[in-house]
Amino acid sequence: MLALAAPALADISGSPRVIDGRTLEVAGQRIRLFGIDAPELDQVCRHGGRDYQCGRVARAALWDLVAGLDVRCAAETEEPTAGSIAATCTAGGFSLNESMVHGGWALADRGATDRYVATETDARDARRGLWKGEFEPPWTWRRARAGSEPANGAGGDSR
Repeated sequence: MLALAAPALADISGSPRVIDGRTLEVAGQRIRLFGIDAPELDQVCRHGGRDYQCGRVARAALWDLVAGLDVRCAAETEEPTAGSIAATCTAGGFSLNESMVHGGWALADRGATDRYVATETDARDARRGLWKGEFEPPWTWRRARAGSEPANGAGGDSR
């Protein structure tokens, strides 16, 4: 009996629309940045004794990384939700996934890969982004709320 290989996930490129700090839409395809997790849009963090909308800041950080650039995304896995993939994306020659972690606006998703753990450690040690203040990891924040499963199926890690 002849076994057929599963079709390869295609690379996607084009002008991005930023959804949140870890999600883009490119060429009509919803893409989650593989191996990272960022605060939800309505997530609140603390810095300097004040609350701030860290989910919106994370989205703005991703906007800044793609401003005026096309992105190229190499699919890593299909997401459990229909029509969604997890991918490593680049813009201007830089990895968006790694850049979000480097800037401290996303965390390494150790449940998916250890690829960004060292970058996260560097961001934490330098107190960049979220690491300047106090925050709950996005996966903990989601679990603490009713209906806590993320819409795109990402579970984050269990730190």
